[in-house]
Amino acid sequence: MKKLGIAGAIAVFCSAALFAQNYKDGFYFAQDADYVNNQKNQVLVEVSGGKIVSAAWNILSLNAGTKDLKTIAASGAVPAAATWATQAAAVEQSLVSSQSTKAVAVPGGPSNAKPFFDLAAKALKAKPVAKGGYKDGWYYAEADEADSYHTKNYALVTVVNGTIVDILWNGILVGMPASVNPSKMITSRAKGYPMKDAKKMWHEQSNLFTAALVKAQNPDSIKLKANNTPDGISGVTIQVKGYLGIVKQALAAAK
Repeated sequence: MKKLGIAGAIAVFCSAALFAQNYKDGFYFAQDADYVNNQKNQVLVEVSGGKIVSAAWNILSLNAGTKDLKTIAASGAVPAAATWATQAAAVEQSLVSSQSTKAVAVPGGPSNAKPFFDLAAKALKAKPVAKGGYKDGWYYAEADEADSYHTKNYALVTVVNGTIVDILWNGILVGMPASVNPSKMITSRAKGYPMKDAKKMWHEQSNLFTAALVKAQNPDSIKLKANNTPDGISGVTIQVKGYLGIVKQALAAAK
């Protein structure tokens, strides 16, 4: 075998370095653009010293009254959720070990880890999440009683690097038959939710409103009209005062 001289060794080293991926330090986040089969993947990646040092894969659901999958798994109440969390941890560790977002089969991981790797790659191509004032995690709060539309509204807030990156507004439709998923979001997305004189369905308006909340980062900064609808948020004509209280309740645990 031909030995490499010093110049050759340096060339090989430099060539390898060209393929070494270095990232800007920070926290990176990406999620599915929409819920598919009533589920949405979220991925968080932390970079320190130019290397991926941690990752988190979570799943949100539109099923009525459902918290994020990692929280459900931690509660121990649902064995299937705990199994998924263990498999997700194997995939998260694989990313840290390999430093590669290329989708691969991971021993001990789920049968399909591609959604995780795809979102990790997407996250790392985006800007790091700005530092905010909240504690990281997933926060859930639910109304104590149903409103005049027989709905118990709830909020699920995602916080990354202290910044709110996602808010779900959903509701449990009280009195629905057991054969029907009593989720306000699923009902509205499937066949529209009846609202008098509204140009947009409830799920469209709630999504517009939660997007405005994420941008504002503080529910107290949302101004209301006399009829409790938001002031200055185009396309939103539904009353939001009660829901703002639920978001504040959820974020109380994040302070």
